[in-house]
Amino acid sequence: MTRCNVIVDNRIKVVPLACLASRRVCVALIALSLLSGQEAHPSSHRVFTHLLDIETSATWREVPRWDGSLLVGFINSQSAGSIIYTINSEGQRDEILFTLKEAGYVSVIDAAASAKGEIAAVGSALGGERATSYVARIATNRTSQVVTRVWPYCPMVVTFASDGIIWTIGHIKDDGDTRITANHVLRRFDAAGKLLTSAILDVPGNSTDEISYLRSSSDRVAWFTRSGEYIEFALNGTEINRYAGPSGVAERDISGVAVSPANQVVIGTMVNGKGQFLVLDRQSREWVPVSVAPEFTAGWVRVLGFEGSSLVTTNGNGRLRRFSTK
Repeated sequence: MTRCNVIVDNRIKVVPLACLASRRVCVALIALSLLSGQEAHPSSHRVFTHLLDIETSATWREVPRWDGSLLVGFINSQSAGSIIYTINSEGQRDEILFTLKEAGYVSVIDAAASAKGEIAAVGSALGGERATSYVARIATNRTSQVVTRVWPYCPMVVTFASDGIIWTIGHIKDDGDTRITANHVLRRFDAAGKLLTSAILDVPGNSTDEISYLRSSSDRVAWFTRSGEYIEFALNGTEINRYAGPSGVAERDISGVAVSPANQVVIGTMVNGKGQFLVLDRQSREWVPVSVAPEFTAGWVRVLGFEGSSLVTTNGNGRLRRFSTK
């Protein structure tokens, strides 16, 4: 039986993987929540409870993300290939060397995992003296991949929608690679790498989107922009919701954004060396602070994603920390 080290209440334990794993008004609210794909309005007194820590013994040059049942990240080697890795709930790590035919240099800008364990990657490459950009889909078995070269479109962030479609947001450059001609461009690709839709999103500012957050739930795709807006899209690409970001929180203070399968939205912030979690209250359209034991928010804290209803975070040094959000 596979076992792994976890930390519970500051004590290391070895456990099997299986261990990781008025009334009418209430009924009406629950039914409405299920039909809309949203949770009922979060309480202003939400509490996240620490579940366990998982030690991965990993050093992260780029901050990874948690998608479904996998942590996915990458290491750019400044050469013909970059390493894309995944880490599962046991702390087991798998790596692949990602290369492109005839490219002497390959850089990954963002990577994501699907519910099936596929990997999507976006980035740039150089073959000879010609630059290109790409959207790649790597199979669960890691032995096959579909790569679509998309220049002069430059995808900056990527995610899998629940229906398996790859979503990207980025910008378009001119043929001479001297200037950006369009910002905040959303493009969607099917399993064969075919472009399905392309749209320029109505978002203020000219900043490129590489440090924005593109995430997905069971019935929508969500984007937290660099201008501080939170936008949700239906699976066909149409916008369905838009919310202002947390008041008084600068872009540099955001330490991660996560969306659960049930559309619970959590933003991590870091201010003056102290971490905080904020939950979107859809009724009030406000971001509500969450109560967490202070020993879990001191120092560097970053939101990585959701596995089910469990929030996955890290305080660095390869440690994954989970919280119950119920």
